[in-house]
Amino acid sequence: MQNSWNMETRAKDIETAANNKYDLIIIGGGFTGAGIARECALRGITFCLLDKYDFASGTSSRSSKLIHGGMRYLTSGDFGLVRESTGERNWLRSHLPHLVRPLGFVYPSYQNYKAGPYMVRIGVKLYDIISDWFSGFKNYRQSKIFKKDFVEEFEPAIVTEDPDLGSMILAGFYYDNICDDARVVLETIKESLDYAEGRSVAINYAGVDSCLKNPSGLVKGVKVTDPLNHREFRVEGRCVVSAAGIWTDQVLSAAGYEQQRIYPTKGVHVVVPTDRIGNRNAFTLVSIDDGRFFFVLQRGKVSVIGTTDTAYYPESKNLDQPWCRKEDCDYLLRTVNKMFPRAGLTYDDIIATYAGIRPLIRQERGRSESDLSRRHQVFQTGDGVVAIAGGKSTIYRRMAEDLIFYLSDHKFLDRFADPAYHKRNFSKKPFKIALTRKQFDRIIAEKMLMEGMHPELLEHLYRQYGRGGIEILEKIKEEPQSGSPLLEGYPYCEAEILYILEHECAPRLIDVLSRRTEAQWLIWHHRQPELAEAAAQIISAYYGWSEVKKAAEIKEYLDYIEGTVHFINEADPEERSRPVR
Repeated sequence: MQNSWNMETRAKDIETAANNKYDLIIIGGGFTGAGIARECALRGITFCLLDKYDFASGTSSRSSKLIHGGMRYLTSGDFGLVRESTGERNWLRSHLPHLVRPLGFVYPSYQNYKAGPYMVRIGVKLYDIISDWFSGFKNYRQSKIFKKDFVEEFEPAIVTEDPDLGSMILAGFYYDNICDDARVVLETIKESLDYAEGRSVAINYAGVDSCLKNPSGLVKGVKVTDPLNHREFRVEGRCVVSAAGIWTDQVLSAAGYEQQRIYPTKGVHVVVPTDRIGNRNAFTLVSIDDGRFFFVLQRGKVSVIGTTDTAYYPESKNLDQPWCRKEDCDYLLRTVNKMFPRAGLTYDDIIATYAGIRPLIRQERGRSESDLSRRHQVFQTGDGVVAIAGGKSTIYRRMAEDLIFYLSDHKFLDRFADPAYHKRNFSKKPFKIALTRKQFDRIIAEKMLMEGMHPELLEHLYRQYGRGGIEILEKIKEEPQSGSPLLEGYPYCEAEILYILEHECAPRLIDVLSRRTEAQWLIWHHRQPELAEAAAQIISAYYGWSEVKKAAEIKEYLDYIEGTVHFINEADPEERSRPVR
């Protein structure tokens, strides 16, 4: 049974935060902030983690849903980043196996293609060597090279002859990992609170308005607004850390630091039915427009196409809500329709879209967005705020570790009493929530929880919740009606929603459907009103919402859905049904 972490405990956490002093105040509840919280908890450091919106509501829930080494970084010679990323990838797959799962990638090569046969052969082999050489954690399986005639049987939908591409020569096949990015963040935060045993707190919808300085002019606290309860409170700490991602410059500006460190780039993903494309695995592709790499990621019945990589400077300076635009969608679908000629994807095939912004570190002018480094930096402002920025989600544990060592080396933290706490890779431990599928099946068989359960529901609960899925099944056994689908054709059920509300501090409908679950982008946009009504009914009863409040929550969520598919709804019927070329 997991500890409760909900709206009731959130109220208590705010009171606790306002009346205590922490070793670290962490601003930002995405991958990086969550990783820092876990490092702190494991090493005996107290923390107060704050996010102005929901946890993982920024870039950390809008990625390609990959924990990967970065095959394309080999082309720029960034072997160090690939080594670091593959090492973290392998550790996560080993120690969080229900959430971080192996996925096979086909990497084709043609006569007239940027990815030539030599590049593909060397690339997949080098990927193996960098990943596994002197590493305690190995990749799932070794890569292979497939000849054209085998590819025609293995992946019959991919083009093998084309007037522009020429003839397919070969294809590489390698493994990376798929995940639910927001859930990795949530499980990391939950684990950090469990290890902290009440000494630390994590609070969402807690926006930092300003920094508090001591008489020496050093920042030793923050002023926070809680919009859910229309109140303000202060939190004090030995050190304030910014892990704010794309909002880094805004956070540091509040501390009087005016240098711009972040170069934001937008990444867009389009979700379509897998059977419309015909792919059996994931694909690494090169755009026919500009030669940039992107993926077709097979996620069972759906495939995620992305990502784009374009500079993002909205006129409004609003980083909170990027959208997929018509030109973004067309850019991706043109290449997919070229590479999978029988697909003929149209706007009517789009289940959902989502867009995120990468917080890349500013570098020299003249480099394209896709060439900017994904490495991270740790630095401090003149008044003592320490910031970590850049990087990629796969290495979030390593980024957090680097930050903790920086704080120790620069005397923001006392040297650890236990020498083991000052070791590298100390946090490469199994997650408490983690289970292999064999362990999961054994436990639910022993508890007699399998009877009458649809295999799709069991698979869904295992993949999303691991050990938590057992608790959901126990609820269904007690109350069988709570296991009925909220929406026909999908596994989401009342027992799952109630588990989220009790254990995952989800104040709003959009938190449940966009981050605690993947319903926002796995379910057709035209069926979202039905889903929203069903989920809101459960949440409303749990929280005691009024009808007005419930209607407002549904409207906010559906307005977001409309924003993700606005260009589809604005297109005329002929354009919607015409394949994108």
